[in-house]
Amino acid sequence: MPDITTTPTRPRPVPSAPRRRRHGLALAALTAGALAVPLGLSPAAAAAPPAAPAAARQAASTVSTTSTTSTTSTTSRDRDRFSPRGTFTANWTRAQALKIAADRSNTKPLVPENFPLMTEKVWIWDTWPLTDLNMKPLSYKGWNVIFSLTAPRDIGFGDRHWQARIGYFYSRDARTWTYGGHLFPDGESFGSREWAGSSVHLRGDTVQTFYTASGRDNGGIDPTDALQRLATATSTIHADSKRVWFSGGRDHRIIAQADGTLYQTLEQSQSGPIIYAFRDPFVFRDPKDKKVYALFEGNNAGVAGTNRCDRKEIGPVPAGHDVPADARFYTGNIGLMEATSRDLKRWRLLTPLLSAECVNQQTERPHLVVKDGRYYLWTISHTFTFAPGLTGPDGLYGFVGKGLRSDYKPLNGSALVMGNPASAPLMTYSDYVMPNLLVESFVDTVPTAAGGVRFGGTLAPTVQLRVDGARSRVVGTRGYGYLPEMRNVGGRGGR
Repeated sequence: MPDITTTPTRPRPVPSAPRRRRHGLALAALTAGALAVPLGLSPAAAAAPPAAPAAARQAASTVSTTSTTSTTSTTSRDRDRFSPRGTFTANWTRAQALKIAADRSNTKPLVPENFPLMTEKVWIWDTWPLTDLNMKPLSYKGWNVIFSLTAPRDIGFGDRHWQARIGYFYSRDARTWTYGGHLFPDGESFGSREWAGSSVHLRGDTVQTFYTASGRDNGGIDPTDALQRLATATSTIHADSKRVWFSGGRDHRIIAQADGTLYQTLEQSQSGPIIYAFRDPFVFRDPKDKKVYALFEGNNAGVAGTNRCDRKEIGPVPAGHDVPADARFYTGNIGLMEATSRDLKRWRLLTPLLSAECVNQQTERPHLVVKDGRYYLWTISHTFTFAPGLTGPDGLYGFVGKGLRSDYKPLNGSALVMGNPASAPLMTYSDYVMPNLLVESFVDTVPTAAGGVRFGGTLAPTVQLRVDGARSRVVGTRGYGYLPEMRNVGGRGGR
């Protein structure tokens, strides 16, 4: 597995153009990975084709059950396969996805067409709270802090993805949010736009953000530029009685690229009909081994169309279910990598945790909640990214396992946790589940009584989820954009 340890940091730039200035960088020991994003697809809606990693496809060795030594060997082998660094990859099968069915327990409440806006300045979509490495949302000196993909509200709603910057908001009550501006100084980040990730408070006033460097450096506004890499930068957070602000954010570094062996590259994806993915890093500490990992969205490695849907990916489907030939192009996965340095600047790619091959092309914004000893693995997806012969609503999907690398089982038998109602199929998107089982998302496109639509670009009502083992249900809402802290850091000096 590639050990991504030799990427140089971004040099401090000499100020020039006010925005989107980029610098060249030699990425030693990294295999280039990129992506082709068709016009109109969102970052959380841009993903792509082909192949499960060879390590995950190896058949288990046959071991004699008549020998104590062999039994011990089998146990040891299983333990190795299911360690975070192991080779086991769980499957979301077609048989499971065929069970997707909307009902009251998994359908989001309707968002009315007169929903309020958080700000008139920017479109808002993929959003995440400031957290600690234990995944708990934090406040800093009494201020709740969240991060969102933003773009000027005077451009078209569908054009926002190609001008995305990470912005931040702060609030006393976790409901009424003030826009603070861009997180990073102009021209500092890699890529030509900043896509989703996570922001972790490490110590004192230090916040490290992990993000998707989308597009080529100095690439400008180009919807056909599909390159995706994972990057990081550190910032200093400040707060007083009136506001929150950030400084720093200049030490950007590429920490991972698709390698073509575990994760599909741009070059491998280009013969397929849908873009690939290598984005959305979610950084956390595993409570079992105390090591730091990152989940991300990827695709199984291999040239698009060379995979074949096998029994492991199909599962026990009903009689008469035929798998369309083009299902082989749908190869979404939930990737994993491990931090190999204490400063979280060096990482090693690991075998994917979950494969949706022949089921779905996009397993966007993967994240985790550990509750009652169970690992709940969450992802979001669209109707249009399901493989031929399958369907499901735009919404939140989930799986449960006994550890970080596990034989994950789909929640509710199908993986559907909650989706948009049939009368408003594009109503909200980009669900993020917090450890308190509050689920935030953004308002996307809401139908109006006059027969038109109203674009959102603002946070949706937060939904309360209930989870019991492998079952979940929607139990209510908690108001627009409610993302409360679970722990305060930095004292209460900002009050």
